[in-house]
Amino acid sequence: MFKMSGYMSSILMTHTESSEVRKIQYTGRSTYILSLPKKWIGEMNLKAGDSVTVVREANHSLSIFPNSFRTTPAAYEAYSLIAKEDGENTLKRKVVSMYLMGFNVINLRSKSGRINPAQREAIREVVRRNLVGTEIIGESSDIMTIQVLSSLPELSVKTAVRRMFLIGTSMHKDAMTALSENNKDLAMAVIRSDDEVDRFSLYILRNLVVASQNERILKEIGLKSPADCISYHVAVKSIERIADHATGIAVKSIKINKRVPNALFEKVNEMSQMSLAILNDSVEAFLRKDYYLADSIVDRSANVRSLEEEIVSIIDKEKTGDYNLVNLKLILEDIRRTAEHSSDIAEAALNQTITEIIEPR
Repeated sequence: MFKMSGYMSSILMTHTESSEVRKIQYTGRSTYILSLPKKWIGEMNLKAGDSVTVVREANHSLSIFPNSFRTTPAAYEAYSLIAKEDGENTLKRKVVSMYLMGFNVINLRSKSGRINPAQREAIREVVRRNLVGTEIIGESSDIMTIQVLSSLPELSVKTAVRRMFLIGTSMHKDAMTALSENNKDLAMAVIRSDDEVDRFSLYILRNLVVASQNERILKEIGLKSPADCISYHVAVKSIERIADHATGIAVKSIKINKRVPNALFEKVNEMSQMSLAILNDSVEAFLRKDYYLADSIVDRSANVRSLEEEIVSIIDKEKTGDYNLVNLKLILEDIRRTAEHSSDIAEAALNQTITEIIEPR
């Protein structure tokens, strides 16, 4: 997985907006007038006589959009300079940050007048591997331009989360099969699948950032309130980490040089099935907004931990065999962490549905 230095977890929380207090004026017999800030008029390139659209939101607030802005969202454009010393990961993080902030056109220009080959390839790689619906539409010696071609939303966040869940579950199952059969090729296929989960993760997080700032888009992607964005952020990051642990199982299975004895594998697989059952129920509780199902899940990861301790005890007593016992113990940790991240999804479902158990006064 491409690590993002923790910025994704905070990006939803840091949006701030300037505000001004304006008095409502009354004119004629039935008309109310509210003046607009001169600075905003200038920034939007508006003048007297131009039309704007006023939208009444579900929370009774009003949103005002210049008509030109509503019809040309691709004008949301970002520019960033590339220093000669910027490394590949620095560039990738920069591109992903701008993608997540909702920019539709991203321009990267070299300070020195030339983007070096390693930097150019890093930009191409992050676009190809991590960003849904993006293409490099312009490229010269000193500038590269990336455009987000897919409009919001291409698919609802619920659908995207379910796809992430299905891919992550399949990765976990295949990783366990690779461990059982000592199948290196299958393990490598699991590792490659992690890119697809990352792509969905970034796509959903981009949608959530944009939706948290625009209630109209919030409804278009299938959510009811900005608070839902926080819950979905937790769920998406948890599923992403579950996929990372499936990758971890696959990586460690490659290092084990001999098939795990059947009796021992059966215990490990039992622990795996318990974790997957918690994951399945957690995602269902989250997407269906089922408080009571979510509540029944949260404590179940303790059962997985107990089984892990039992299996570790069995491994510690094992005196024969040339497979890597250390890696097998680390696989157990990946399986336990899968259950723990699944419990985080269930807790997000609880937070999202707490109103179900609050009685009106």
